[in-house]
Amino acid sequence: MNILHLLSQNHLTGSEVYAAQLIADQVEKKNNVFQISNGFFSETLAKKYPLAVETKSFLEFIKNVFWLRQFLIKEKIQVIHTHSRASAKLAFWARSFLKIGMVSTIHGRQHPSLSKKIHNQYGDFLIAVCETLETQLLQNFKYNSKRLQVIKNPISSESFNFKKIDFKKNNFKIAIIGRTTGPKGKRTELILNAIINQFKKLNLNAEFFLVGGSLKDLNLDTNLDTNLNLFEKKISSLTSKDYYEFDLVIGSGRVAIESIISGIPTISFGEAKYLGLARITTVTSQYASNFGDMDITSILPTLNIQNLENDLDTWLSGNLAGPELQQMSEKVQADFDTKKISLRIFRLYESSYFLRNYSSWIPILMYHKIPASELKSQHKIYVTQKRFKKHLQFFKSFGFQTLTFSDLKKFKSGLLSFEQFPKKPLILTFDDGYKDNLDYASPLLKKYNFKAQLFLLADPDIDSNKWDHSETEPSHEIISGADRLKWKDSAFEIGSHGFSHQKITGMNEADARLELRKSKQDLETEFQKNIPVYAFTYGDTNDKTADLALEEGYDYAVNTDTGGLLLEEDPYKIFRVNIFPNETVFSLFKKTSRWYRSYYFKKRKK
Repeated sequence: MNILHLLSQNHLTGSEVYAAQLIADQVEKKNNVFQISNGFFSETLAKKYPLAVETKSFLEFIKNVFWLRQFLIKEKIQVIHTHSRASAKLAFWARSFLKIGMVSTIHGRQHPSLSKKIHNQYGDFLIAVCETLETQLLQNFKYNSKRLQVIKNPISSESFNFKKIDFKKNNFKIAIIGRTTGPKGKRTELILNAIINQFKKLNLNAEFFLVGGSLKDLNLDTNLDTNLNLFEKKISSLTSKDYYEFDLVIGSGRVAIESIISGIPTISFGEAKYLGLARITTVTSQYASNFGDMDITSILPTLNIQNLENDLDTWLSGNLAGPELQQMSEKVQADFDTKKISLRIFRLYESSYFLRNYSSWIPILMYHKIPASELKSQHKIYVTQKRFKKHLQFFKSFGFQTLTFSDLKKFKSGLLSFEQFPKKPLILTFDDGYKDNLDYASPLLKKYNFKAQLFLLADPDIDSNKWDHSETEPSHEIISGADRLKWKDSAFEIGSHGFSHQKITGMNEADARLELRKSKQDLETEFQKNIPVYAFTYGDTNDKTADLALEEGYDYAVNTDTGGLLLEEDPYKIFRVNIFPNETVFSLFKKTSRWYRSYYFKKRKK
């Protein structure tokens, strides 16, 4: 994929480090990555082009819009990732009427403005780095919740890892890390004055290191004594090796994350609030504000001296021991893992690119059994062969062309041009692998030049729908054993339906991952084909299992009645339309109309 990262850097900030982490992963995966910014302060392997992205000159801004537009066309950019308000504004105008996706990461609190409320200049999807920021964007700007996701800061496990450091009794080295201008400067001033005074009261020896700022920017109202020293320390790019020098770190955002992973006791204090000493019982709650950088009502930090005293007492007592620091490190490293986060963001790129090129709902119909005659069935999940033929005749007469999820994968990744995308797309899905699907539905699908997606159970020994057996639901034969290879020559493309029709939401995470991963692997081995999609049994899923489907290598996952208005708004909880025995021409017309998902959404108050 051709990806452009657009920034407006005049000095090194967390947003450029964030972009650099993503670029490293994207280049490693053989994407063609470009980087445009005012300046470059963090080394990357992207192709770099300097541009005054942030400018106060309206004339220069207009020139930049035209320059960037020509660049996008020339380099065949498919997705732009912006990392600031200035870059989002420039990209918004430059990509006008171009079929280029756009994703923006919002790193800090957005100041309310009429222009932001009138139109969303951040593109197809917004990424908030914490939950508090997401809440602000929803409350103040009413952005579409389906186009806004919380995705945390990616932290490289190569640069940051735990090291056990023995606790000292005196001669401490304490780092206060952050800018000394703007709101962060006010916070740095507050904490420096307060902590120096506390160490004076305690009569302890300490060296304080201001990292990332300048002492001349600060108004310090305290004097050092013979036991205390204050230094500026210039570090362009922090790694765990740098954090190991300190006994205590005070910071927020990426700094707090990196410090905790490195195993250093950390006090979270950002430009919005003081959260205090990170403990295993509190660290997860500190995620929500990006370790103190975000608040809904105010961005002016306050500091309760008693809270600081209590946190210092806990730290100085040695109660924050090595095992707890290691436990915190492992948790934070897992939650902010670059590979996991990069995967989620790249999937947003694909969704953005797809929606920019095709922005209508794609009807996805759900079939099960295709018996010769009516069944005694409480669930009514069948269509007789005679009626199924009429369904196909209806689809043909109305000009539908069928797609599979492998086709969608090729379009979203740019392997197929959207010039080839059907004008009236339709996806037909079948669950479980019934014999009548192979014997009757497949030949008929071929006759009408249609194809369908079959969600097959990975256990080859299952020969009937045992999960449905009852007095009102008789047994129905499922293709099993060596006969399953007959599906390879059918009109069906294979997707996974798990192993034995168990509810994945009832499993613990390890078992759910195994169900997703192993069923995909076994089906790929059996049929020698990529398995791009998973169907949740009983249509039962949640946010966690949807995320697991992404992490375990699927391009899509489907259920029944949840998900977004559009397929790519929630590609791991895709809405499917139930098809019942007595569908009429009118009901088929309704269920395949582009407005049906919106109608269903409002009717069910989803």
